[in-house]
Amino acid sequence: MSPHKIDILPSLAALTQYGISKNGFLPVETPLSRLPHDYYEPWERVIEQLPMLIEAQQIRQWVDRLPILSTGHLSSEPEWQRAHSILAVIAQGYIWTGPEPSERLPPAITIPFLGTSKHLEVYPVATYAALNLWNWRPLKENTALTQPENLVALHTATGSDDESWFFIISNAMEASAGPLIETMLGAIEAVEVDDIPTIVQALKFFEQSMQHIGSLLVRMDERCNPQVFYHTIRPFLAGSMNMEAAGLPNGVFYDEGEGKGSWKKYRGGSNGQSSLLQFCDAVLSVDHARSGGFHKEMRLYMPGPHARFLEEVEAIANIRNYVGSHRDDPKLVAVFNAAVAALSGFRDKHMALVTRYIIIPSRMAGPVGVVKRRDIASASTMLASKKPHTQELVGTGGTTLIPFLRISRNETSEAAVSH
Repeated sequence: MSPHKIDILPSLAALTQYGISKNGFLPVETPLSRLPHDYYEPWERVIEQLPMLIEAQQIRQWVDRLPILSTGHLSSEPEWQRAHSILAVIAQGYIWTGPEPSERLPPAITIPFLGTSKHLEVYPVATYAALNLWNWRPLKENTALTQPENLVALHTATGSDDESWFFIISNAMEASAGPLIETMLGAIEAVEVDDIPTIVQALKFFEQSMQHIGSLLVRMDERCNPQVFYHTIRPFLAGSMNMEAAGLPNGVFYDEGEGKGSWKKYRGGSNGQSSLLQFCDAVLSVDHARSGGFHKEMRLYMPGPHARFLEEVEAIANIRNYVGSHRDDPKLVAVFNAAVAALSGFRDKHMALVTRYIIIPSRMAGPVGVVKRRDIASASTMLASKKPHTQELVGTGGTTLIPFLRISRNETSEAAVSH
């Protein structure tokens, strides 16, 4: 037996304590479309009209008139998640509706946003959890969440199908991972009892799952236009870290009123904050030491239970070491390396997507009619124009894009076990 006692069972009953369900890291219940307590009607009115208020550049006036509401009437987790999600989307609209970004978030947003963040153990910014995990609904009952055409985002900044599709593609990928989480935890247990057939089957399932998830990623083009994404949607995903060129030299001041508040710098919403890919890395023992601590930092942007789950999986991950000690079993080594190659292949698809949706549009003029603002799109383009290589473009998570993604992909491939 290994020194790590296996106390995570591959069963839904045990996983619920980490906020993991049959839908993977998506909640088991459909997110609320409205907060049940009438007390929160002021928030609901703003979020209902958000795209129109942003387009008319009236969002700040509306939010400045909001009362400061307490989180005291939130009871269930879905209520906390909805409150957090709509406050995150409103905050992004407030900060990034041009022509200049707002360096201050008013108390009516700051105070409850800090409250929901503390409860959910996630940063008060538009994280992947706020924009994706808690921001969707099925188009009909009892439909497969693994198919993006069956889902729609509850709220977007632009009101566009492009933005909804951008979020929903990731959610379909998350839902597809529900069985994968259970299967790979089963493989970790199988190592403890030398059950090689179960490990082999699990690794084959991992490979198939990554191929399926990759096939969902490449469907982004179906309903999300790269130019629309880069110039219209992407500005509202930006954080406040490394945003000096976009007009936030000090980050954003979270104003708590009565002279209280603090300057904060957070990374923007990013798929790097998805627990799914980090789970895949963890079970295959991928070492991201050369990525500058970015992957670990992203856990601070995940809901607390998800981050703790990843830490525990890392602590008990034993598959790669087991395969490494059974190099005389060519079938076992081959299926493990095929699983690694599938994860690396997914990262290749992601790099290609970044090229289509960020690198190429950054070289082109924006669409006619887009509001000119100092935002992440114009700032990234400006940074790129000052440097000879577009690979210096910065993502919403605040990292230089292509070099970082290439390193992550290479680190994944290096997890393969040599014969």
